[in-house]
Amino acid sequence: MFALRTISWLSLALFEVLAVGLAVGQTTTPSTPPPAQSAPSVSTRKAIAFDDFVDSAIRQERRMTDLLRNFKPIIETYIQKQQRDAALGTSPKGDEYFLSRLDLAGNAASTSAFAGDEPLKRGWEKKLPKPKNEDPFAAAGFAQALFPDLDHFDRQNYTFEFVRWEILGEVRCAAVDVKPREHSVNQGFVGRIWVEDQDFNIVRFTGTYVSKEFSRRAFHFDSWRLNTLSIMWTPAYVYTEESDPHDPSSHGLWFKAQTRIWGYDNAHFGDHREYAKPLTDTPVWVDPKRQEASQDLSPANTLGQTTYTPEDNVVERLQVAGLMAPDGEVDRILQTVVNNLMVTNDLDLAAVRCRVLLTTPLESFVVGRTIVLSRGLLDVLPDEATLAAVLAHELAHIVLGHSVGAGYLSGVTLPFSDLEIFANLNFHFDPAQEADADKKGLELFSKSPYIDQLANAGLFLKALEARSPQLPNLLHGRFSNDFGSSHLVGMQALANTGKHLQMDRVDQIAALPLGSRIVVDPWSDRIEMLKSKPVRLESASEKAPFEVTPFFPHLKRLDGEKGQLGTQIWQRSSD
Repeated sequence: MFALRTISWLSLALFEVLAVGLAVGQTTTPSTPPPAQSAPSVSTRKAIAFDDFVDSAIRQERRMTDLLRNFKPIIETYIQKQQRDAALGTSPKGDEYFLSRLDLAGNAASTSAFAGDEPLKRGWEKKLPKPKNEDPFAAAGFAQALFPDLDHFDRQNYTFEFVRWEILGEVRCAAVDVKPREHSVNQGFVGRIWVEDQDFNIVRFTGTYVSKEFSRRAFHFDSWRLNTLSIMWTPAYVYTEESDPHDPSSHGLWFKAQTRIWGYDNAHFGDHREYAKPLTDTPVWVDPKRQEASQDLSPANTLGQTTYTPEDNVVERLQVAGLMAPDGEVDRILQTVVNNLMVTNDLDLAAVRCRVLLTTPLESFVVGRTIVLSRGLLDVLPDEATLAAVLAHELAHIVLGHSVGAGYLSGVTLPFSDLEIFANLNFHFDPAQEADADKKGLELFSKSPYIDQLANAGLFLKALEARSPQLPNLLHGRFSNDFGSSHLVGMQALANTGKHLQMDRVDQIAALPLGSRIVVDPWSDRIEMLKSKPVRLESASEKAPFEVTPFFPHLKRLDGEKGQLGTQIWQRSSD
């Protein structure tokens, strides 16, 4: 039924070692500008004065913010608090996580959290009172950094000074320093913006806020946008970093955070057309006295309709909510690894497929015969063998019948709102089922083409165990069992291999930083694997396993077909 296909992910640049900072695919070195540059005129389609260039950028920023008031994308922020580390410089000591819907309909960016997604705290953190001078993190605070100033970004409130021309990816930009005017009504953004030279969009800005209203959460950030719709560049990534506010003299790092935005085009999400199964093409007369097996089917399966399993409906619901990527090439790669496991274990299982959850927390689970892995999990896996170990555990659940019983999805009741999805979808297994899946998964792995790389998977487990006390939110399953306390932990043979975890060794890569593998299109939610060349690491601190790192996306403009489609959507939204 199946043919063994050992696709090398290394040849696809899927599981190559990446340096810190290659989080979302910036593969080109920023160009060094000429030593002397001036701004009396700006060369685009035609020469214009710098003041006109700034006015065009302000108008385009207003058009973009007005457009985004029509959408409610998903905004996700993952925060890692830092501590000093003698060997690595800094390392995580705690984490927090927010997943929300972004709403720009009002005068300020607001967020609506997904129900049931409360941040986890370590035991000792729950007992300690918060210092009076420590402000808690909030999702809305990080959403501020999506715009320099949502409502007051103009000449009346800010001054603009040309710095130089720079190339970001494939886009030529003017770097401009921005400062708030005294006694003006604004957020007090102070920093630098990069404005592309064709349509005058702000594609990147870095800085902080200095106004009293925003000073309580005036973190330093680096905000990036992508060309997702026609000529418009919309918010996509924000990296935030701040020094310790309680000890400014130490220059120690307090926290670092990644904020991602996706799900703009949620009105067109879903791919049920792919799973549609027409019952018949033409109606035929049936003798009413003759009993046919087809007459015992559910009334829902009538002529002209399509049939969907409960599993299909759940996958569709996750996708419509913007939490699951559309079916695509990454799924094919994962299914190739599953196929390798099935062939070498003589398994004849139909309709086993793989899908990718778009969220950061490490998570894997099964919905019927659909294996689901999170984007964050794919990001940190160091190689194909470790991926195979994760997939073997989930495949074991299917082989053992844990996920295909009649009652497994019977408790799912549709419809419900997107923000209630965590409360309504539950794919947890009990400890006995998890133990059985560990045992069966190890058996499947031991007969697979990946058995010679068992030590690599074991090293990943050791790194996971070493970091799990500091990263409870990263390892907390929203739909399934917590990854750190259930998945693979029972596969003791993996952890008992001869390799010892050495965090200070540059050449030992047990796990990768977050953002190392998957790139998400913020408009369509489609994903692809990074194809970046490996970079030689200079120190152990650059390994950053499971850690937050800065974003450096490779900026480029939409091609003709996507640009034309975006223009149509933009025109409809502007009407």
